[in-house]
Amino acid sequence: MTDTDYSSDNSLIPVLTANKAFILGYINENFGIYDKGECIIFDDFTMDTKFVDFQFKVKSSAIKILTAKADVNLKFIFEYLSFLGLSSNEHKRHYISEIEPMQISLPEYYKQSQVSNILSGIDEKIKNELGVHKLLIKQKQYLLANLFI
Repeated sequence: MTDTDYSSDNSLIPVLTANKAFILGYINENFGIYDKGECIIFDDFTMDTKFVDFQFKVKSSAIKILTAKADVNLKFIFEYLSFLGLSSNEHKRHYISEIEPMQISLPEYYKQSQVSNILSGIDEKIKNELGVHKLLIKQKQYLLANLFI
């Protein structure tokens, strides 16, 4: 990708990077777009993972795009990787030496799906509660601003 003048229009295609920013911005391009469905974005240097279920373009050579084999629930694998708490302070490539050779015992697909659905429900609940938390903080700020005028 040569263009680095990204838009803030989130109706366009997001440009993902491997660092904590995750979304650099948005572009209106139709080439080099990952549109094959769900995947895990793996930062080869920091071992940070993100579950992605939307189209995107990559702006990092450190990103590995992980997809699922048949009878493997990708969200289950993402949750497992999250559970492991992978991290590194070393600036080296980790995927080939540490992640790819991992052996994981998986339950049958149905159970993987049940677990990932329950955890996704909890994630949604957390997201909603954080939204309520932000609204309560705004409400308190409003009340304080009007109380001490």
